[in-house]
Amino acid sequence: MRRERLRVLLVEFEKPDPAAVALGRVLRDDGVEVVHAGRLDTLEQLRSTAEQEDPDAVGVLGAAPPEGLEAALGDVPVFTAATAPEVVKRLAGGRSHTGEAPSDRAR
Repeated sequence: MRRERLRVLLVEFEKPDPAAVALGRVLRDDGVEVVHAGRLDTLEQLRSTAEQEDPDAVGVLGAAPPEGLEAALGDVPVFTAATAPEVVKRLAGGRSHTGEAPSDRAR
């Protein structure tokens, strides 16, 4: 089953990162469904949360993604704040707002 909107899981790994909230807002304004899991401290917590949320991509902020995360998530891309725009654009096929999911600014 394919979703109409991309679903992205944002995680603050090991330490809080205020940029997570800002990035979540930018993604949401671009029509992406954002799940902000907050701070997680271990690879196992991150993997378990990703399994529960079933995201199209996982964004890791606060610290570098833990080693082995990409292997643990299979085909789910992992990104950081620096690589978020290119990963989300690639997953979305270059689309932005749609009639079904307009920006919050347009609501």
